[in-house]
Amino acid sequence: MLILHFFGFGDSLRQFELEQFTGLSISGFRPLVLDDMLGWSHQIAEKKQWNKLDVNRIIIRSWVKQAEEIHRWQNTLRTMPEEMGLVAGIGDRLQWQNHLESMLRQQGRDRDEEE
Repeated sequence: MLILHFFGFGDSLRQFELEQFTGLSISGFRPLVLDDMLGWSHQIAEKKQWNKLDVNRIIIRSWVKQAEEIHRWQNTLRTMPEEMGLVAGIGDRLQWQNHLESMLRQQGRDRDEEE
């Protein structure tokens, strides 16, 4: 199972930080167009040896399901500085599990430090 998530707006430093922190495949999109997302996801699919048809379904399903948000993000990008893009990440179940467990461990450490 593959999961695509839109993290919001960020520059190349934010993309790098997210990739390092999450272990997911991260990219920023400007302009935000379906063809660019499909091209990026195909490169990731080849690198990770994922089924390209499954990747296509995930990207297109997310695009259709979040059409209103995507339209808003596209409009917002027109007014943002050039170095900003919409940051997206894709990963398989294990990558997301590792990321979420890491976040929970960090939250626990942060809470322990506060006490």
